[in-house]
Amino acid sequence: MIFERLKEALYFWRRHLAALFLISAPFALLGEAAQWVMGPFLMFDGDQLTGINLSVGLVMLLIRPLAEGALIMQLASIHQGRAQGVIACTLPALMLYPALLLTYFLIGIGVTLGWTLLFFPALWVYARLCFAPFRVVLHRQSPIAALRGAFQYSGPCQWPLLGAIALTGLMMFGLIGLANTLFTGLLGESAGVGLVINVLASLITTLINVVVFRFWLLNDPGTQQP
Repeated sequence: MIFERLKEALYFWRRHLAALFLISAPFALLGEAAQWVMGPFLMFDGDQLTGINLSVGLVMLLIRPLAEGALIMQLASIHQGRAQGVIACTLPALMLYPALLLTYFLIGIGVTLGWTLLFFPALWVYARLCFAPFRVVLHRQSPIAALRGAFQYSGPCQWPLLGAIALTGLMMFGLIGLANTLFTGLLGESAGVGLVINVLASLITTLINVVVFRFWLLNDPGTQQP
């Protein structure tokens, strides 16, 4: 089942790259703009990491729920056979932003607690709760109801879902590393090259959303009514 779901997700992702890029790219650029204005998130002295820019990190964390909500709207629109523009996907996510922010905050707490027990529990927590943002955006549920529903309906598919998420994560890291090596090897290191790599990375990471969306379609009731 894991490889079947991955195959379906990869087919969906490749077929709709342009529509997914239309959502991922603007938010990647927004994150880059925040770093240009406020300084880089990771601060280095040569090759040595010297600190983290917490203000930029906070801005990027606040952007993330909106970006994820817009991407969920685009996935649902593609599923219905009509991909939409960035504004059409972002406005509903903006209206639901407080609920999305709280939902991702609660998921983050769960994953962080899982990290205290090592990697596997954190991944399991994410797998059990990852349907919640879809329920907030497409079912208009409250964060608590969405998290409860996500935990309930991810139960029967939790192990295939967890395995698919883990394999997708490895695949994404490999693709991002390959893109980084190719672009820096051909063009060298510069702000422009870094921007291109980050925009490509944001598109590559949409694959995890596609995987979760595929499992959500098959396991969460009411998915035909975005």
